[in-house]
Amino acid sequence: MANLSPFRGSGARAQFIEAYDGVMRSWPVPFEERGVETAYGQTHLVVSGPPSAPPLVLLHAASATSGMWSPIIAAMSSSYRCYCIDTITEANKSVPTKRIYSVADHVDWLRQVFAAIGLASARVMGMSYGGWLAAQLALHATERVSHLVLLTPAGTLAALPLQWWFRMLTPVVLRSPQGVRRFLQWMSSTPDAPTDPGVNVIAVSMLSSRLRRVTPPSVFTDDELRRITTPVTVVIGDRDVIYRGGPQAALARVHKSSFPTCGRNSYQAPTISLPSTAPSDLSPRYPQP
Repeated sequence: MANLSPFRGSGARAQFIEAYDGVMRSWPVPFEERGVETAYGQTHLVVSGPPSAPPLVLLHAASATSGMWSPIIAAMSSSYRCYCIDTITEANKSVPTKRIYSVADHVDWLRQVFAAIGLASARVMGMSYGGWLAAQLALHATERVSHLVLLTPAGTLAALPLQWWFRMLTPVVLRSPQGVRRFLQWMSSTPDAPTDPGVNVIAVSMLSSRLRRVTPPSVFTDDELRRITTPVTVVIGDRDVIYRGGPQAALARVHKSSFPTCGRNSYQAPTISLPSTAPSDLSPRYPQP
């Protein structure tokens, strides 16, 4: 039977879980952790907010885990029932039992998670790789997404630059903690970013993971962007490094497209910094109940 664990071994997983739990110990509002079953394995969720509030599904950036939402969860959970989902293809608390190969598989997995937690539809917010997943869900399962919030979505609007791939893959292949931390600092405008517990979880995840096949975030065609009919809010950092051609190239796609866009915002911070550096500034940009 194929080894579907994203971790290099039990020791690597234990080290990661310790870092993840450390972030959750400072989660600023009451929460519960859930595991829901899908055909692809058990998906881990962190749930906060009043049960009667409108649902908001949050999809994290690559390697970041649901813990990345800690800086904004107090603001979000005051208005929404927040469901923070750990992407099942990554090193986190979700446990895969079946490989996900395609966009269709990712969308099917998310449909099953929605069904397992009793959501017919919800507002969906995703950051970086999670933004790409959220956009794919809005494209292929429109009925599930009432409003879409994209925080510097990876791919989607413009391709990842070759420099990004080189800076990310080289320290992962070499298992270099210093190289991983240099990469994360390059991604962030926050001084000493890797010392932040949330960013440290990303570093531990990258170093704990096996090299494996993943679905890279693709660039949507103009036709695909036009087919997203739900209202969309897009926030892109004006020093973001994840777009070939820079953040201007991504914003140009937003303005060119026929997105039913509620907001096209350029924010003065790179992608990895968005939730952690300005939760009070960002919160009003999110969809209201």
